Parts: sequence; C-alpha cells; structure tokens
Amino acid sequence: MKPAVIPLLTVLLASCQTAAYEGNENSPFYSVPAGSALMLTRSLTIPAEQVAVFLQGGEVVASDRINQYYPHCKFELQQRRDTAQTVQPDGFEITKVTQEIGHSVALDGLRLAGVSVGIGINIGSRGDGASLQTWSTRMTLRSARQPGVFRLSCGQTALPHEGRHVSINEMRKALGAVFLLKLPSGRSPSP
Repeated sequence: MKPAVIPLLTVLLASCQTAAYEGNENSPFYSVPAGSALMLTRSLTIPAEQVAVFLQGGEVVASDRINQYYPHCKFELQQRRDTAQTVQPDGFEITKVTQEIGHSVALDGLRLAGVSVGIGINIGSRGDGASLQTWSTRMTLRSARQPGVFRLSCGQTALPHEGRHVSINEMRKALGAVFLLKLPSGRSPSP
C-alpha cells in the first residue's frame, strides 16, 4: 500500500464514524452546526456589573444556584456595564461552534478508590484526589440589531470517565422556552 493512501483512508473512516451521529439530536457526538439560529423569545436582563445569565431546567437561574453536574447554559454579552443591560427578543446566527474540555485541579479529600500496602509518611496534601472536567459547547452569536451579544455556552461537569458533551436536546431542555434552537435543516425544537 502506498503511503499516500493511509491518510486518505483515515479521513474516510473518520467521516463514516461522524456520519453515524449526524442528525441525532440526542447524541453528545452531534454538535450544533454553524449556521444554526438561536431565537430569544422574551426580553432578558443582565444585571449591572455582570455579562451573563445562566439557564437550567428552562429557567434563568442565579449563577450560585446552578447544579454544574447537569446540563446548563450561559448567555453572554461582550461588555460588562455598571447598569443593567436588556437583550430584546431577536434571532441570533450561530457563526462558530467549538467543543472544549476544561480540567480542574484535584479535589483533595475525594478518593474514588485506592489500595496501599506498606509504611509511609505523608505531610500535607497528597494531591491524588479525583479531578473534574467541564465539557462545554461554545457558540459564537451574531445579530445586526444587537451587536453586543457574544456567546451561548452549554455544558456540564463530570469525573473524567463519566464526562460527555451536552446533546442538542439537552441544550433545548436547559434553555426551555426562553430560547429556541433551530438547526439549518429547518428542524424546530423537539418537545
């Protein structure tokens, strides 16, 4: 086999694997495509000295009330102001989508499993606690009427072996009726 054929086969196999999830809005492997639309159905007020509001379970929720282990979204503006900012109902084009995994430091005191034999001396923290990861999907937004709107990020936090990105349908549940997410194919939100 010629060396040039190997990269071509790799690309073809990868595209087949991705195609298996295409259109499956319940799959964490099918990401929101660029060119999708996000529709704000009612006015949203971002409090003074803040740039974002959080949504979970279909409601706007204070940041300290978010359960990070369940799907939630963060709607962001570009600038923080010393007065409240109101975003009017509008349609936002999703121009760019990225998926990221953020790593946290070890959670001291949380051990999932451990076995040791022998004699040892430990001084201070061992640093061998479990770490968490935040699986996020970031969508850059654009509106000619409201250029200060920046991004919608949806995600959840989990242990490394349990983590996955939030599916499109899970995003829709987190956003509720506050936002409607429409994919380029014209599909509207699933009930």
